[in-house]
Amino acid sequence: MTVREHLTAAAAVLKEAGMDTCRLDAEVLLAHVLRVERQELLLRPHLELAEEAAERFRQAVARRCGHEPVAYIVGEKEFWSLSLLVNRHVLIPRPDTENLVEEALRFISSHGLPPFRILEIGTGSGAVSVALAAAREDIRVTATDISADALEVAMANAARCGVAGRIDFICCSLFDGLSGTFDMIVSNPPYITDDEFAELPEDVRGYEPAAALRGGPDGLGFHREIIAGAVGRLRPGGLLAMEMGAGQRPALEETLRAAAAYDRVQCRRDYAGMDRVILARRI
Repeated sequence: MTVREHLTAAAAVLKEAGMDTCRLDAEVLLAHVLRVERQELLLRPHLELAEEAAERFRQAVARRCGHEPVAYIVGEKEFWSLSLLVNRHVLIPRPDTENLVEEALRFISSHGLPPFRILEIGTGSGAVSVALAAAREDIRVTATDISADALEVAMANAARCGVAGRIDFICCSLFDGLSGTFDMIVSNPPYITDDEFAELPEDVRGYEPAAALRGGPDGLGFHREIIAGAVGRLRPGGLLAMEMGAGQRPALEETLRAAAAYDRVQCRRDYAGMDRVILARRI
């Protein structure tokens, strides 16, 4: 069978399994199996696959039919134009989180005095920390996560992107064991409510780490702990920036103002117009 025939057959199987992006999934999986760019598949539709490659493609398609995310099957995901390693120990980086990186870099550009010290709480795959370090050489990051398995992935990504020398990875819960102050604290904490978690697609609920998704009854449990803990770890004038979910802005604004340690509370919307990043300055 040719590339075109394999893609057509796989797309039909994936459609039958309920995949919304069946053709795209098939192309990404076949490109991964053949170790080529997707565009090459379109340029060589009549190429015949060796049986060994065809079998590996069938296995990859079968995994996708079981709702396993494509990123876990191929083992990587693009974020901030970087190719990052991912597995089931880490949340798959989403484009929405690039808004958090953008806000951090905007603040640094207007307030930074090199070297700029950043703390990331809950680094997961290391996507945010690696993106920030890759964007500017005057950034030094301390990245924490409670999962040692996640930190292994994050450290591999830092090495892969050439920024390992400027990121310190620490296995701890929130601020435990940390010392000193930082110019900025960033986090994409779990913010899915318990009710929302039960309704998530199988691709997410069944495969991605629940600890990186679930934020308690209202989804804001970790945000509150970070807001409280950041008071002692942010320098005056430093920035706290956290990703949030839909409808969570009012409660977070109230929590920040009630802490009496922050001002200039603002919100950044994503490109779909949804409230995405909550920002506050340490007084």
